[in-house]
Amino acid sequence: MMESEKKMKYEITMYKLLGIFIVGLIIFMGIGFWVGNTFGYSRGVDETDIIVPDYCSASYRNGQITVTCTELEDYTALELCNMLSSSLKNKIKVVVIAN
Repeated sequence: MMESEKKMKYEITMYKLLGIFIVGLIIFMGIGFWVGNTFGYSRGVDETDIIVPDYCSASYRNGQITVTCTELEDYTALELCNMLSSSLKNKIKVVVIAN
């Protein structure tokens, strides 16, 4: 009888193992959602400082940051064409449609 008492088997049934797995999965998914909401993208974008040059503007709408730059706003089409070299002028054609 002593020998049979010493040989103890630790068994876990498939349903217990499945239950432990599901509970662990739910716990880790909850932790993942909490971390995502605390340190995630939405909080990072809201707290972001955007540094833009004077000729650019930045706007934040619907979760998107849009940076618009107008470097050439002060130049006319004629002034832009005069800045180009003659070899480049021969290679490209510029069409300007204005009001």
